[in-house]
Amino acid sequence: MKLQTIISVPEFYLEIFADPVLRGSIGFILGAVTGSFLNVCASRIPNGVSIIHPASRCPNCNDGIAWKNNIPIVSWLFLKGQSKCCDYKIPFRYFVLESLSAISFAFFFVSFGTIYDYHYLLASLIFIPILMVVIVIDLETMTIPDRFSIGGAMVGLILSFLMPVLHGFSTEPLFIERVSALLASILGMLISSSILYWIGAIAERLMRREALGQGDVKLLGFVGAFCGWQGGLFVIFGGAIVGTVLLIPVMIFSKLTSRKEDLDQGNTVGWGMEVPFGPFLGIASILYFLGFREFVDDWFETSFADFIIFFSGI
Repeated sequence: MKLQTIISVPEFYLEIFADPVLRGSIGFILGAVTGSFLNVCASRIPNGVSIIHPASRCPNCNDGIAWKNNIPIVSWLFLKGQSKCCDYKIPFRYFVLESLSAISFAFFFVSFGTIYDYHYLLASLIFIPILMVVIVIDLETMTIPDRFSIGGAMVGLILSFLMPVLHGFSTEPLFIERVSALLASILGMLISSSILYWIGAIAERLMRREALGQGDVKLLGFVGAFCGWQGGLFVIFGGAIVGTVLLIPVMIFSKLTSRKEDLDQGNTVGWGMEVPFGPFLGIASILYFLGFREFVDDWFETSFADFIIFFSGI
């Protein structure tokens, strides 16, 4: 078997995905189901509980959840966020994650549903859900499980070899292009994580306190494996910008609406408070992967060429 046929397009793909409305509908349903699974991962993995067994149960009374009360998106709306078995309030996060996952998958299936884009479709269906669950877990626990960062990076390396188009190579690559894409993925993983590590190390030295968790560093390795070093650099600084844009209004609002005793006790969002960086890195990664990639890569390529021309003329 030739390497070019390692990833092949089934015939039924052309028939089923010919209609964009059908593609979007399939994507929405698949995304909603995936979002439900991501909620399970976000709730169980940080607590060391299996994501397979036991079946879905109420976190409050531990009663089993009937299938009709466990339909993604629909059940939360029908139950109005209230558990059927007790007075437990189902977190709004369940509805948000399922909805965002459904909308994202619908977008992927419509945008990357042609025979020429199935590489990006497959990569999106892996890359974006991992980022979604990482954002939720880091927001709730300020941790990023290695199975998502390190495991995701390994998947990125494999996909880079199988689908070099993710790193700008042809859709029908030669073996040397597969190797080149794998090397680009490895470099992206190492360079991205290394730069963030040293930023954190220098900041820790200056601030005399931990400035960056190792989970963030490993997460950048995952991003670099999928997006290359250009994407990793964008995500580092883009994540900082996203964090600034989102946190400053929250800090101002918290300052204006907090009671005096809350301010005295430090129970508000403010300077010096520990804030997870992973969610901002995740948002920046999604922005790069779905919209800014071409612009960022072209900018780096042009800047690098100008740099070489400048120094070659000295």
